[in-house]
Amino acid sequence: MIKGNGKKRYFFKKCFSIALIWSILFGSPAYAQIPFVEGGLIGDVSMTANTYEYEELFFMTGKPVVLKGTLKMPQAPDDKDKYTLKVTFDLSNVAERITLTRAITYDIVKTQKSNITQTLYEKTISKFDETITTPEGTFTLGKYSFSDSRLFDQSPSVSYFSGHLVGERTYYLNGDYITNSGSITVLDEGDPIVGYIHEWGESETLVNHQEIQHVIPNPNYDATVIDSKPNISWQAVLDQNLACTKTVDFIYQGTDPQSISFRGSYFKVTSEENVLTAKYDLPIVKADGAIDYEATKRNVGEINKSKEVILETKPLITPKIRDISGHWANQDVFLLTSLEIFDVDQDYFAPDAYISRLEFGKAVVNALEGVLPEATRTDLIKRKRPGVTTPYLDVLPDDPDYQYYEYIKAHNLMAGENSYFKPNNPITRAEMVAVLITALGLEYLAPNPPYKTVFTDDDRISEWAKDFVYMANEIGLITGYDDGSFKPLNRVTKAEAASMIHALIKHLKDEITYDYREKIINR
Repeated sequence: MIKGNGKKRYFFKKCFSIALIWSILFGSPAYAQIPFVEGGLIGDVSMTANTYEYEELFFMTGKPVVLKGTLKMPQAPDDKDKYTLKVTFDLSNVAERITLTRAITYDIVKTQKSNITQTLYEKTISKFDETITTPEGTFTLGKYSFSDSRLFDQSPSVSYFSGHLVGERTYYLNGDYITNSGSITVLDEGDPIVGYIHEWGESETLVNHQEIQHVIPNPNYDATVIDSKPNISWQAVLDQNLACTKTVDFIYQGTDPQSISFRGSYFKVTSEENVLTAKYDLPIVKADGAIDYEATKRNVGEINKSKEVILETKPLITPKIRDISGHWANQDVFLLTSLEIFDVDQDYFAPDAYISRLEFGKAVVNALEGVLPEATRTDLIKRKRPGVTTPYLDVLPDDPDYQYYEYIKAHNLMAGENSYFKPNNPITRAEMVAVLITALGLEYLAPNPPYKTVFTDDDRISEWAKDFVYMANEIGLITGYDDGSFKPLNRVTKAEAASMIHALIKHLKDEITYDYREKIINR
């Protein structure tokens, strides 16, 4: 069986909520955990199953208030295209005398477009109940509209996604639509929701624009006075920048004792950071807590909240390789062998030897998915059944690396030549870059031909490779040699391959994070 993108399951078990009602969208126990409604932060799990500590920003009394409590959120199934989930909140702020209870039932439909490796998600609400008590009275949700959709595009290494949400809610004070003492209407519309999921991290970012309008009867209304108004109101405008990012870092720790069999090792540290920034434009609230409807001045400010938790610290193996000390690629090789991206059951790495197509392909797959499991007895039997074709003509069903050939073929990482993989052939720099950019799914962003790359030997770059080389330079994955050349036909050494695969990992876990978070929430 092909392992595929099985590891790219959506992680956000502790992620913040984003704007108006979105969450529980995707079929898995992780990313599906994003709630909704107002900007908030999910904390640690409580003693009750599927229940988490939770806090959110609340502006419906005309001033910034933090509500704290619990969020109960079931896990979303990852094996269904249609399912229903219910999420409940129980929040309060004792000092402000505010309580909030909220229960939302979602209906989710997932449509997979396997021919273009894309998945569409549509979410609707079949039931939404919310009651808020404040010193002003009790607000009950009376009506709402809501639209939330997402598009996932799966490349071999990254699942990129984008989405859009828009919604409106109306709450009635001390009553319902027919009889009430006032109302609050909340309008939400976000910029495109963007994010990604890959082996080394996950992220989601939204900039949400919200308007609040509060209307109550004018106690001083006099129908005989020309300018007297039957209602009085206040308005608020909010911009909430929300980001949730899961990252993996590698920390090297040396050893002090002289009599020890290794000098140091890496630890893999997985952490999650939730960031919430709210810029608000609110009415003025008087000392007694009442809104000053006569004031022309506004309460303008900003709130920044964040929460970071370490999810896992895992020790990595320590390779005992004799021929990389002092080599320019020592750190790249040591880290990648610690991660078992390259084989570690050897004393010599041979960093300056040319790397074969199979060695490079295996290392890239290990970097994208982790080490693939060995074939089971059932797998071997299935491969040898009549009519079953191998991924390439020069690959046998009992090849120990069959699962890698299968993955490479299924994800179009390496095309081969006339249906032959030629595993022992060395790989060239152009071929190497083509594999890495294909893994990122970025080759389609190159300009329409004809065009030239920045390299002085552009005329030596084959047309089939030009898009890959262009994009690799565009995202900073390659820079070329000191003379400005790329040397596309040069064979790649194992040290160069280790350096490039490490650069791929750093791009996935560092550069993409900046692109999807800082550039958006700090603009």
